Amino acid sequence: MESLNFHWLWMFLLVFLPLIVRFLPGKSKKHEFIYITSLPHYLPHEPKNKVYQLFGLAMAAWVFLIIALMRPYYLDTTIVINRPHRDIMLAVDISDSMEIQDMYDSSNKPISRFAVVKKQLKEFIESRDEKFNDRMGVILFADHAYVLSPLTFDKKSLLELVDEIDASMAGQLTNIGDAINLAIERFEEAGTNQKILILLSDGRNTAEGISPVEAASIARDKDMKIYTIGFGGGVFTADDRGLDSRDPSAELDEETLKKVADITHGAYYRARDSRSLHGRYQEINFLEATESDVESFRPEKELYFYPLLISLILSLATAVQVRRING
Repeated sequence: MESLNFHWLWMFLLVFLPLIVRFLPGKSKKHEFIYITSLPHYLPHEPKNKVYQLFGLAMAAWVFLIIALMRPYYLDTTIVINRPHRDIMLAVDISDSMEIQDMYDSSNKPISRFAVVKKQLKEFIESRDEKFNDRMGVILFADHAYVLSPLTFDKKSLLELVDEIDASMAGQLTNIGDAINLAIERFEEAGTNQKILILLSDGRNTAEGISPVEAASIARDKDMKIYTIGFGGGVFTADDRGLDSRDPSAELDEETLKKVADITHGAYYRARDSRSLHGRYQEINFLEATESDVESFRPEKELYFYPLLISLILSLATAVQVRRING
C-alpha cells in the first residue's frame, strides 16, 4: 500500500517559530530581528492586502522549507522476493519393468507401477508448489538418462510435462549411475547450494558406465543429498491372487539404493503400493520442509526537493516584492 511519510515529522513544530519570536517581549521594536512578522509595522503606508500578501508569501516559503527539512518520502507497494531454498531433481526409472501391473487403483483394478509413480510424482510437485519456492526438475532414465524438464520455478509447466510421460519412452535397461551423474551436471549448471535428488527405481543398475555408488561418491563431494525409493509389489502367492508364488520385485537392488542414500547423507525408502509410495514422498517432503527465505522491501522515493524548490521560488517572489516596495 502506497503512503507518504516523513523522516523527521517533529520538525513541523518549527513552522510556528516566526510567530513565537514575533510575540516575544523585547526592549523596543527596533530590536526585533524577524522582520517579516512585523511587516504591518514597517510598511504603514502600503495597502493592507498587499502587506498580508507579502507576509503570506514569506510564511509559505518558510512552511515549505520546514517540510523539506522534514524529509518527506513516498513508500511504494511492498515487493516480496522469494528466494529459492533448494533445488530438487526427481529421477524416475522408466525401464520396461515399470509396466508390470502389480498395483491397484481406487476401484481395485490392476494398474502398472508406471501409472502409480506418475500420479504420485504430480502430487509431490503440487505439494511443493503450495508453500515453497523451490526449483524443480525431472530426469527419466532407462537405457540412458535424459532431462524431461530442467530446474524451473514453473510448476504448472512441469506438471504438464509429467502428464506427457508414457510407456513409449521406456527402455530395457536401468541406468541409475547415469541418472545420478546427469543430476550432478544439472545442479552444477544451475549454481545451486542446496541440491536434492529423489531417485525412484524398481530394479538394479544393468547398464554399462559409471556405477551408482561411484556416482553417489561424486555427488557427496558436490554437497548433493540423495533420497532413494525402491518401488514394486510384494510376493504374490497362490492363495491371494491365484498365481504361482513369485516376487515381482526380485530385481530390486535395495542394497545399492541404500548405499547411494547413505553415502550422500540421504535416506532409503521401500514402497510396495500406491499408498506407501505416497507416504514415502510425503516423508521426504516433511524432511525438506523448511520454507523458502522471503525478503521484502518497499521502494522509497525522496520528495524533499519538491517543497525545497517551492520554498526557493516563494522566497524569490518575496524578495522581488520587497525590492519593488523599497524602490
